[in-house]
Amino acid sequence: MRTIDLAVVAIYLIATIALGIAYRGRTGAVDEYFTARGMFRGRLGEILIGLSIAATFMSGISIIVYVSAAYSDGAKIGLGLICLPIAWWVLIHWFLPRYLAAGGVHAYDVVERRFGYPVRVCLSVMFFLLRVGWMGVMLYVPTLIIIGSTGLSPQWFWPIVLVIGLSSTVYTVIGGIRGVIVTDALQFIVIMGGMLLIVVLLLARLDLPWTALWADWAERGRLQVLDFSLDPTKSLTFWTVVLGISVANLGSYLADQMSLQRYLAAESIPAASRAFTVNAVGVAIVIVTLVLAGLLLSTWYQRHPDPTLPVKADHVLAFFIVRELPPGVAGVLIAAILAATISSMTSCINSLAGIITTDWLVRWGRRRSAEESYRLGRWISLLIGVGATLLAGFAENLGSVLDAQAKVMGAFLGPMLACLVLAVGRRERRGWTVLAGISAGVVAGWIVAALPVASLWVPPVSFGVAMAVAAVFRPVAAEALPPARGNTPT
Repeated sequence: MRTIDLAVVAIYLIATIALGIAYRGRTGAVDEYFTARGMFRGRLGEILIGLSIAATFMSGISIIVYVSAAYSDGAKIGLGLICLPIAWWVLIHWFLPRYLAAGGVHAYDVVERRFGYPVRVCLSVMFFLLRVGWMGVMLYVPTLIIIGSTGLSPQWFWPIVLVIGLSSTVYTVIGGIRGVIVTDALQFIVIMGGMLLIVVLLLARLDLPWTALWADWAERGRLQVLDFSLDPTKSLTFWTVVLGISVANLGSYLADQMSLQRYLAAESIPAASRAFTVNAVGVAIVIVTLVLAGLLLSTWYQRHPDPTLPVKADHVLAFFIVRELPPGVAGVLIAAILAATISSMTSCINSLAGIITTDWLVRWGRRRSAEESYRLGRWISLLIGVGATLLAGFAENLGSVLDAQAKVMGAFLGPMLACLVLAVGRRERRGWTVLAGISAGVVAGWIVAALPVASLWVPPVSFGVAMAVAAVFRPVAAEALPPARGNTPT
C-alpha cells in the first residue's frame, strides 16, 4: 500500500477517535453511558440514530459479502431488499409504539417486567453468545483480505488488528453510547460515500453506456434474481429470502440490544420511527451500491483480464482499489471498509458491556452507587474490546466459522425475536412458558443447522418453534407484575 493511502487511513482513524471522545457523555451516569435515554433530539438526532443503526449491522464482512456475491453470481444477493419494507412496517406500526411506551431504561427491561428476571438473564446470555465471537471474526476477515489484496506481508496482520481493535476500544470506553452513535453515523456516511465513489470510478473507467452494461449482465445470467424453487438446499430462492432474511432482519432490529439501545436514545416514539426510516433508506442505498459495484467489477475483469487477480472473490474489491485507483483515492476506500468494521465493533463492545454491567453484575453481590456502576461499565468495555482484538488475532479455521455464522445467528435470533414479540404483545404469559419456548426454539434451530439445508431456513424455524411452544400453554389472566428491579443503584 502506498504511503499516501496509509496516511489517509491513519488520519481517518485519528479523526474517528477524536470525534468519539468529543461527544462523550458528561454526567458519568451508567444509564447515560449505555442508553443515552432520549438525549438525541431534533431532526439531527434522528438522522444520527438512523445512520448509527445502519452502520452497526453493515460490517466490513457485509461489504465484502455483497460485492463478492454480486461479482460471482450476479444480482441475486440483492433480493434481500424486498425484506426491508417488511421490517419497516413491523417496526413503525407495531413494535416501536409498544416497546417505547413500556418506559424501560435499558434494552431488556420490558422483558423482565413481563416475564421476570430469569427470562431477562436467558435473553442477555443468548445475546452475549451471539455477538462475542462475531466481533473477532468481524475484525479478522477484513484485515486478512486487505493484507492479501494489497501485497502487504503477513507481518502486518497484528499491527493492523491492534490498531483497529484498540482504537475502537479507546473511544468506546471514553465516549459511551453517545460517542458510539455519533461516530457510527459518520462512518456510515464514509461507507456510503466510498461505495458510491467506487461505482462512479468503475463507470468512468469502463466508459460503456448503461444499455451495453445491462446487455452484458443479462447475457452472462447476472440479472436472474427470482428463483421460486422449493429445493430447501438452495440458499437464495424467493422463499428462503422472504422467510429467512425477514426473520433475521426482524431479530436484529427487534431483539438485538445494539438496535434497542438506539431506539431508547430517541426523544420520542415518532422520533425513533423516523430514525428507523433513515436506517432503512440508508441500508437500501448501500446494498444497491454494493451489488452494482460487484456487477461492474465482473464486467471490468472480463474486459481487462489480470493474471494476478485473486482466485477468491472476497479479495477482488480490495485488489481493484489498490491496483487500479489513484493514490489517495485507494486510501479513502480502504478507510470505508475499515469504517464498517469499526462501527460494528464499537456498537458490540458497548452493548456487551451494558449486558454484563446492568443485567448481571449490578444485580449480584453488594449494591453499588451510580458512580461505581459507571466506572465498572467502562472497565468492562475495555476488557471486552481488548479481548475481541486478541480473539481476532488468534482466529483459526476461518472457513468453518464463516460457514457456521449464519446458522449460529439464526439459532439465537429466532428465539430472541420470539421473546421480544411476546414481551410487547397483549397476552399475558408466565415466565416459564417463555423460557420453554426459547429453549425449544434454540434446539430446533441447531437441528435445522445440522441438516443439509440452506442456512436461511434456521431463523424462521427457530422463531416458529419458540412461538408455537409458548402458545401451547394457555395464557394466564392479566395480573399485577412486579416492576423491573432498578438497574441504577442509588
